[in-house]
Amino acid sequence: MNKLNLKRSIIYLMLVGIIVLVSSCKKENVIVISKDKNVKDYPTVEIITSWNSAVSKIEFAYGEYRPCPITSVIAYTALANYETAIPGMPDYLSIADNYQGLNIPKLVIKTGIEINWPIAINACSAYMYKHFFPKDYGKVAPLEEQLLAIYDKNIDENSKLASIAWGQSVAEAVYNFSKSDLVTFQGYLNLFPTYAMKTTPGCWMPTYPDYSGGKFPQWGKGRTFAITELDKSIPDPIPYSTDKNSLYYSQALEVYNRSTNGSAEDKWIAEFWSDDIPKLTFSPAMRWLEIAKQVFDLTQCNLEKALVTDTKICLALNDAAVACWDQKYKYQVERPVSYIRNYIDPNYKTYLTANGVTPNFPSYPSGHGTFGAAAAEVLTYEFGPDFAMTDRCHEGRSEFNGTPRPFSSFYSMANENAESRIPLGVHFRMDAKESLDLGYRIGRKVNQLPFGK
Repeated sequence: MNKLNLKRSIIYLMLVGIIVLVSSCKKENVIVISKDKNVKDYPTVEIITSWNSAVSKIEFAYGEYRPCPITSVIAYTALANYETAIPGMPDYLSIADNYQGLNIPKLVIKTGIEINWPIAINACSAYMYKHFFPKDYGKVAPLEEQLLAIYDKNIDENSKLASIAWGQSVAEAVYNFSKSDLVTFQGYLNLFPTYAMKTTPGCWMPTYPDYSGGKFPQWGKGRTFAITELDKSIPDPIPYSTDKNSLYYSQALEVYNRSTNGSAEDKWIAEFWSDDIPKLTFSPAMRWLEIAKQVFDLTQCNLEKALVTDTKICLALNDAAVACWDQKYKYQVERPVSYIRNYIDPNYKTYLTANGVTPNFPSYPSGHGTFGAAAAEVLTYEFGPDFAMTDRCHEGRSEFNGTPRPFSSFYSMANENAESRIPLGVHFRMDAKESLDLGYRIGRKVNQLPFGK
């Protein structure tokens, strides 16, 4: 046992006389905290954004976490952080009772012990990511101690230890709950399970140029936090046709024209939102946590506002992944590149990298579009419909055009994000349109969860 783990074991034993954490306590149990600040009294949000950025670095490097598994990881972690902070957020309610099998411990603490909410959240996040990324946590482990050092000044040792123990206990409960979803738990270990592949014309098949199997066909049956099975449904796709006068053909032709001979603006938009390639950018879901970080910086919001917003975005991204992949493998619509190479240009390649890469799962609806709309709906609810900002997520990149782009609202960002997949060559217009409707619906369902009193 290394010195750090030995120290933590000793700390845990010391807490026996300080803090009582009981998962089966009755509702009447009260939380007694003296001299404590509420979560909203902390002006800094780095305890949230620093961990998000650290996790983004892990998933940046691995295709296994993209695009679905990372959404599950951040959703459970955000939920754990939220439940950790609830005793210090008098205007908000626990949402744990919405999820059968999730048993958050009740906090009964001796008078005189102060819970430091950033320290508790830090301990919670560290526990979650240590367990979700057992092989890669070492890459971000120093962050746990760095953040602790920021917040443990002017706090007595007993309060510090109690804060850590509280955050870890909630994290343990939520992590154990995550194990009960046999679809998404450690889903990164099961990228290409077998599924009933359709073989009728127009259905997805392994696609040029790498012809790899369909990724995450099982994900649509994973756990959701806000939506029901009915909420996943989208309209049937446009009927498949090779007739040059058909709507299907015209949408394929639009993809071809815009991705091979599009305007400079089309190319900029396509590159700006792609976020498809591991080791080049973060994933399309994590992009929206980076956007949220910019929003937090622009508004100088407090920790409570950032925590609630982050929780909602992460739950929405999780549900977006489940709903979108459910519909992708329900319809199994081919990618535009397959249709175009068969009926328009046999040498066609997408605009996504020099090799013409295309994502290795069905086209309808767009994952990018669903993620973006779900997150934008949450951000609009929290910060208003006219929040103007310039997205600097890719500022300074030399591999593609990451020049910051200004937007008048989160909706305009989400709409452009979905639209960008057409000039990139990887989605039909119908994919983009229905993904927006699905994502906005998911975001609204998350906003309707009983967070507030």
